[in-house]
Amino acid sequence: MTLRRAGLWALSFVGLVAAFIFGKVQGGFLAWFIFAFMLVLCLYELVTALVGLRFVESERRISATRISAGQSLRIQLIVERRGWWPLVWLRVQDDLPQRWALAVYGNERVLLPLWARQIDYTYQINNVQRGVYHIGRTVLQSGDLLGLMTQQREHERLDSVIVYPRVVPVRGWSTTHPEELGMRESTRRRSEESTNVLGVRDYVPGDRLSRIHWPATARRGALLAKEFEMHVSSDLLFVPDVSMMSYRGLDPAIFELAMTVVASLLKHAYERHRKFSLTLHGNTLQRFPSGSDEALFLHCLEALAVASPDGKTPFAQSLLRIAQEAPAGTIVVVVSPSLDKQMVVTAEQMRRRTPLEWFAPIVQNELTADQRNSIRLLESMRVPVYPLRQAEQLSQLVRGGGHHAANVR
Repeated sequence: MTLRRAGLWALSFVGLVAAFIFGKVQGGFLAWFIFAFMLVLCLYELVTALVGLRFVESERRISATRISAGQSLRIQLIVERRGWWPLVWLRVQDDLPQRWALAVYGNERVLLPLWARQIDYTYQINNVQRGVYHIGRTVLQSGDLLGLMTQQREHERLDSVIVYPRVVPVRGWSTTHPEELGMRESTRRRSEESTNVLGVRDYVPGDRLSRIHWPATARRGALLAKEFEMHVSSDLLFVPDVSMMSYRGLDPAIFELAMTVVASLLKHAYERHRKFSLTLHGNTLQRFPSGSDEALFLHCLEALAVASPDGKTPFAQSLLRIAQEAPAGTIVVVVSPSLDKQMVVTAEQMRRRTPLEWFAPIVQNELTADQRNSIRLLESMRVPVYPLRQAEQLSQLVRGGGHHAANVR
């Protein structure tokens, strides 16, 4: 009981006693009418305080727990009164994420249930953005007719909503390149590292310790790594850039565009029964195994829903390490706004071992001179580059050096 409520009860008791004494001393209709009025008022307040919200229950129904960015979410609240005491007014409010503050309409509402047994209403969150959200408790408030007293009850619950990146149709994207047809086996064949050691090579930072050839290292006096026999594959490995340095000083919309591009390409591969995998190197390294089933596709979308540019490792370094561990022939699909000299050098090193495609989300209308030069160098290495200013341009990709997909030059 709060101090204010205790003071009101004490004042009511003193007033009731004073009215009784006044009635005994003064007598007459008016004195006893005042006492009777105060007695009825105190009894009403007491019953309202004891019974009010005790027998009121609530239920929350969400239209969907998994939606795509940009869609709307409808939430229905059902309030049921199981007791006999009427509710003069009732305020209902859900504990919503702070990011929904400007997008919600009709969350907090004051109802007049009186003797109604059940009341339900629906509110809506418009244009929900990518992420994972948690909807907390439901808070009920009610009070008396005169506004002298209010009471509150909280119904603890937790509902989660996963908002996937927006997905747009992809047209005109083909990962088959004429110069690679001779080096590939069946597109359905999965690449595996064989136990057959073909030779040794110089150790590269990022190599696993199990790959170090210790006898050869001892003979030469320098670290050497084993070179295994590799089978050729045509699986797709999607590597989005989630490095903090790549997006520093850029519009946050670029990262959202990158997530939309990755999600759209993943769905494109899934619908065509292509084997795909996803690797994210943010604060932690997330790897999803190669496959083509729906469960893998949904797990990848969930990872993209929570992704943020928080990686502390430079993307060029992460990308090179990921490509070195990928099966030979795997098509590495990079989604990154970085088009600098370091990335070109990294792409050149990767291209010697695996095919590479580059999707570059940008928002400016004109490419810088450095970006245009990097694109020319990448295309000279037969790395298709797709600068994208908006997601809808994925429906207009041009095969073979796809820079025509975005009219940003």
